[in-house]
Amino acid sequence: MIHKRRRNKLQSGYTLIELMVTLVIAAILLTVGVPAFKTQMLKSRMSAAATDLLGGMMYAKAESIGRSNFVTLCKSNPEATACITAGGWEQGWLTFIDADQDGTIDDGDEIIQVHDAVADGMTALATADLANRITYRPNGLTNLGQTESLVICNENGIADARVITVSLLGKGSILKAKDMPGASCPS
Repeated sequence: MIHKRRRNKLQSGYTLIELMVTLVIAAILLTVGVPAFKTQMLKSRMSAAATDLLGGMMYAKAESIGRSNFVTLCKSNPEATACITAGGWEQGWLTFIDADQDGTIDDGDEIIQVHDAVADGMTALATADLANRITYRPNGLTNLGQTESLVICNENGIADARVITVSLLGKGSILKAKDMPGASCPS
């Protein structure tokens, strides 16, 4: 006896309407979520850059005290072999033992830390004495004449910007630029 198998008339799967509704919901979530994610990513990069630079300064201070020598942190060229005066701190920086206290890397000066450029789209510009370098003395004090600041900005301008302040005593802190009168970002 030959039995034919009957096909089950109930099909499993999704209808075209269900698929379209799912795609519309996904599109709405992406439209709302992607800009918020980008903003959060920019803020995170901003905080990381500010923390890295302040950390570099505190490292230089600790090394100056620990080694009982002058230690300088300066903006560096892309090869991280020399201090530069052009551009901003976003290009990267290096820390070195500055035995002759001239703020430049000479024969006999030891480079003890190098930091690459920060994320694209950021600028890091400082006031007067902090524009190119900061030197810590063997007692941890700086070469600064007063409290100086460095503003780190991204494409969102002053809304996301961070300000690093460093005092004559070598104390550093990070503040939101929008909370500091007079802080500005280049346009």
